Amino acid sequence: MCPPLTLPGRDFLRDAVLYKLSVQTEACTRTLNRGVSQLNSREIAISSLFGTIIFVQKAALPAPYDKLITVLLQMSLLSLAYMISGFNGPILTGCISGLLTASTRGGLAAMTFSLAMLYGVLVSILHRLFGVIEEGHIRRWRLMASSLASSLIVGLIGMVVSAVLDLIPYEPFLFVLMLAAGAVQGVVGGLLSGYVWERHLRHISPF
Repeated sequence: MCPPLTLPGRDFLRDAVLYKLSVQTEACTRTLNRGVSQLNSREIAISSLFGTIIFVQKAALPAPYDKLITVLLQMSLLSLAYMISGFNGPILTGCISGLLTASTRGGLAAMTFSLAMLYGVLVSILHRLFGVIEEGHIRRWRLMASSLASSLIVGLIGMVVSAVLDLIPYEPFLFVLMLAAGAVQGVVGGLLSGYVWERHLRHISPF
């Protein structure tokens, strides 16, 4: 007879997730090292400032509950980085904020950095894909759609990984609450960045 089929346990899944996150972190770091040389000093300064601000706010709360109130500022600054510096802006901002925040998260460093980096990459890709800036002006509905999609994707991945690692209990109500809070903050943060850019920063934009 064939031996009974056994499913992988929680410890196996946790180890697999941690290994995958560490591999992704190394890959992102190598990509960043190649891309930084193509950035000018203004873009690096802006992303450093924005990344530090995100870190200061996130450091006050433990992960993943910081997502309940910090997504608004994070999306605002990532989106502004895109509008001011172009495609590389949110990626560098996410990397800097991720590195700073990861330095305070101990065993969660790889997860923290990976999610921060993913958020920046998604904002860059989706903002360009949706064409949030056209003819020198913000397209509000496209900006809302891009901000919502970025926040939902990162939020869902973060909560699933957190549940697998036993960082949060698997409670559907908590999942829905955190997703809803992140989605609303993402949309508002995107709109806020668009307003600030249109009123005050459009003259220093590459678009």
